[in-house]
Amino acid sequence: MVKDNVKSIVMVHLVVFLFMAFVQLTPTHFNFLIWNVFLALLPLDFALLTLVARTRIIQAIFALLWLLFFPNTMYMITDFIHLQYISTALDVRYQYFNYAVLAAGIFIGVFLGILSLEILLKKFFSGQDDFKVLVFLGLMSLVSAFGIYLGRFLRLNSWDVFTDFQGVVASFQGALSRHMIAFVILFAGTQFAILVSYHYGTKLLANLTLQGK
Repeated sequence: MVKDNVKSIVMVHLVVFLFMAFVQLTPTHFNFLIWNVFLALLPLDFALLTLVARTRIIQAIFALLWLLFFPNTMYMITDFIHLQYISTALDVRYQYFNYAVLAAGIFIGVFLGILSLEILLKKFFSGQDDFKVLVFLGLMSLVSAFGIYLGRFLRLNSWDVFTDFQGVVASFQGALSRHMIAFVILFAGTQFAILVSYHYGTKLLANLTLQGK
């Protein structure tokens, strides 16, 4: 079992780094995906470190780091905005390439976030009732949506908490607006639908696998 887990972790990281290398070595408009996908990988690694940490203090530290960087994964949903720079038409072959690269980066980043969240659900909510799981997913969706807003519109980064904490607090205080509320509600709802679908979809798959044995 441990060997299988290590192989799975290596394969996920290998796909991520191969994608980053591909973007670096090919003529795309989306070199920013290298950094964004790397940031999306960090929550997965923090979740894995939380899983294997032996003390509650270390678990809490890695879990907080996960929470801080988790919005970077769902932030990538908004990277579809970059389609405006390459046109939205699919009438030339080069556009196929741009669409494929951008979509691959976005889906990889979002998947890494969902996977990291599922790992923490297994760690802290294993055996819990559906209500608690749904509440957790809802709260994470709201927190992440607010983080996406701060990143997309206020251009804050996760590490600003360490390098410019007062600036982050000031941005939080000045962020409240109708625009922010509408954005957070819509993107929290989007994330909640994705997270719930994935969570119960994997449970269905696991149950079908057990029934087939």
